[in-house]
Amino acid sequence: MILSTQTTKRKILCLFLLLLFGAMLFSCAPKVKHYPLINQHLSNQNYQQALKVIKDNKKVYPKRNAALYYMEEGILAHFALRYKESNESLSRAEQIMDDLYTRSISKQTASFLINDNTIPYRGEDFESAMVNLFMALNYVGLGLRDEALVEARKVDNKLNIINNRYANEKKNVYKEDAFIRFLMGVLYEADGEDNDAFISYRKAEEIYRTDYKKNYGVSPPALLIENLLSSAKAMDFLEELREIQQQYSGVNFMPPAKKKEMAEIYLIHYNGLGPEKVEKRWVVPFPDGYVVKIAYPKFKKKYYQIARGIATLKNLTSGVSYESATILMEDIGSIAVTNLENRTGRIKAKAIARA
Repeated sequence: MILSTQTTKRKILCLFLLLLFGAMLFSCAPKVKHYPLINQHLSNQNYQQALKVIKDNKKVYPKRNAALYYMEEGILAHFALRYKESNESLSRAEQIMDDLYTRSISKQTASFLINDNTIPYRGEDFESAMVNLFMALNYVGLGLRDEALVEARKVDNKLNIINNRYANEKKNVYKEDAFIRFLMGVLYEADGEDNDAFISYRKAEEIYRTDYKKNYGVSPPALLIENLLSSAKAMDFLEELREIQQQYSGVNFMPPAKKKEMAEIYLIHYNGLGPEKVEKRWVVPFPDGYVVKIAYPKFKKKYYQIARGIATLKNLTSGVSYESATILMEDIGSIAVTNLENRTGRIKAKAIARA
C-alpha cells in the first residue's frame, strides 16, 4: 500500500498489522456451514470468492445479527481490494451499531444475563473502533487521505465515549489505539504536515510504551521511532530529538530533506485467524438458596504458524535486492480477548451485586 508518491522509489518500509480475521469477521457468529469455506478461500488468498460466499449466505444471518453481517462483508471486501464497497458495508454496520448503542444500557445488560445471543448484536467495544480503522485504510487505498484522517479520528473519539460510561475501576484496557495514531502520523507526513505528524507519532510512541507493551506485549516499533525522530528533526524540536535518541539509542533515522526526495511503501501484512468466541457458564448463588447458571462469551485465542514476513524489493536494472522484515504493530486478537474479559467482569460484578 503506497502512502507517499514521490518519484524515486528506493526505500521499502513494512508494517506488520497482526490482523486476526475472526476477531472482526467471525467473533460472535453462530456456527454456520459457510465459515470453513470462507477460511479455505482466505488461506488460498482467493478473497473475491470468499466475499461471494458471504454474500450468497446473507439470509443465514438473523435480523439481530445485521451488524455482524455487514462487518464481515466489509472486511472481506477490504481483503478483495474493493475499498469503496467495503466502506459501504462497514458504514452500514457502524450505523446499526450506533443505533443500538443509544438504547438503554440497563436493558441490554439485563438481556445479557439471560442469553447474549437473544439480543441484537451491536459489536464488542473494540469492534466498534476497528470498523473505523478499516474504513480509514480503505480511504487510503482509494487515495483519499483527508477522509482517512476523519475515520482515524473517529477511533479515538469512540474509545473515549465508550470508556467514559464505565467507572474508573471498570474501564476497558483498550482505551487508545496506537496503530491508528501511527497511521495518522504517516498521512500527515505524506501531506507535508510535519508538526501534526510529530504529534501523532509522539502519541503513538506513548501508547505503545505505556499501554501496548504491558497489556499486549507490543513494544514501540523501530519504524515508528524512525518516523518520530525524522519529524522532530523536521520541526527543529532539538530538545525532544535528544530525549528520544537517548531513550532509543539503537534507532537511526533518515534526515527529513533526504526522506522527502524518496518514496515510501508501507506493506500491511494480515496474519492468521482470530480467536474463536465460545460459550462458558458461571454459577450465581442467590440468598434464597437457588443458583442460576449464566452463559457468557469468552474468546479462545488461536496461535500462528507465521511469526513474521520478509518483503523483498529488487532493482531490475542493477540486480540489487533489498529485504525488510515485518514488524508487529497491532495484535487485534489480544485486544479482543482483553476487551471481552473487561466486559464479562463488569457483568459478573453486577450479577453479584444483585444476588
